[in-house]
Amino acid sequence: MTNKLILVTALCLISKIAFSQEVNLLINDIKEERHLRQEDSFIELSSFIQGLTVDDLNQVKLKNISSALDDNGNVLNKMESFFGDDYSSRNELTIKLEAPSRKSNKLLTVEGTFKIFSPSEANGSIINISNPLDLYNKNLLPKDFTDVTLTLVDKEALKKLKEEDDEEFKKQIEQIKEETGLGEVMAESFIGAFKQFFEGFSNFGSGESMSFYVEDEKDKIVKILIYNGTGEKMNLGSSRMGKNNLSIDLKEKLASDWRIEIMIENEKSIKEYNFSVSNIVLP
Repeated sequence: MTNKLILVTALCLISKIAFSQEVNLLINDIKEERHLRQEDSFIELSSFIQGLTVDDLNQVKLKNISSALDDNGNVLNKMESFFGDDYSSRNELTIKLEAPSRKSNKLLTVEGTFKIFSPSEANGSIINISNPLDLYNKNLLPKDFTDVTLTLVDKEALKKLKEEDDEEFKKQIEQIKEETGLGEVMAESFIGAFKQFFEGFSNFGSGESMSFYVEDEKDKIVKILIYNGTGEKMNLGSSRMGKNNLSIDLKEKLASDWRIEIMIENEKSIKEYNFSVSNIVLP
């Protein structure tokens, strides 16, 4: 492992916003790991962001790598980091790439985009949902979120209905589809995907939990928090089954005075920055 410090100016993509100080991405460490299988080898650039506040309400995430080349002309594709590429409240970014050629001495260029997520109720990216027991099988998101839905599922009731009356179950699923306001493309596959939620996943979300059917191709939903009537967070953890099925484990059984807080990306909560660095000497 070799320590490096490389200063990269990050340019904001939103021209209407003025900044009082320069935003910089500083690469401070390079890790290279080689394996017998080239496809398992990688290089990891650790960096931190200077000039931006990064905390629980201003989180940072690597959006993409648009170009990465070594000095032998090889294109290095982005790889997912070990802990994933989710939002972080630390002002650090990890850039994981395919390993360069063994003959390479440096990376010619690494270019990409990172983004800052600053959610608030004022900008519409924090959505509070009260009385969840009254909202089963309904899309919890406002209608202006046209490309994402979050449906709270009464899994036990629907599962029982399917066992007792399959035709009535199908009618119920059709009604849910209509009430969620899905776009035409999503609606075509909704019924089949939603039915699959109950077929073969009988133990998914066991114990005290809340089940959700999610349509979110662009990963706009950042976090879902559950609070009881006194404001205590009730999340124990979460699990996913495929793209659409989300279960959140709870400390206690869901009650009518609980609240769901949804953090979700929208145009007002996101700022994006391009960065470019060149001639990174390899360890």
